[in-house]
Amino acid sequence: MTASKPASLRLVQGVILLAGALVLATAVDRATLSFFWTPLVLGLTYLVAAAAGGREGGYWATALPLTGWGLAVVWIGEVRPEDVDIAGAYLAGTGLGLTAAAVLASRGVPIATAGLAATVAAAGLILAFSPRADALTDATTYAIAVGAVGAVNVARGLLGR
Repeated sequence: MTASKPASLRLVQGVILLAGALVLATAVDRATLSFFWTPLVLGLTYLVAAAAGGREGGYWATALPLTGWGLAVVWIGEVRPEDVDIAGAYLAGTGLGLTAAAVLASRGVPIATAGLAATVAAAGLILAFSPRADALTDATTYAIAVGAVGAVNVARGLLGR
């Protein structure tokens, strides 16, 4: 989020993030969607928020690697291919998201490379430590996190008006 982001955009993006949090809290890891949908729901939530902001709206660095990784996770979870290494598939999906970021950046969309790296590092750390921490395998954890980001955006949007 940039300091110069218009209050109206913060409000719209905040509502989008809150909607994504609601999907995570109600549909994922329940009867509707399995937990492995979490990275894709997060990625798509941030992608919609990024798209709502256009070229300058931010969130691209979070949205693109998460969406790529999330697509790979869902493919592995739904198809369960026996001859595919899971880590390789996750890495390839993340790489495709980073490739999309590079293409957008070459077309003038400001995407912070540090944000891309931090997103991938955070995803890797969560994946690495999830067998030892139940909170990391509960969609509610991510719903709370995205909901907090959304709530801050809504508050800043309302205060900035």
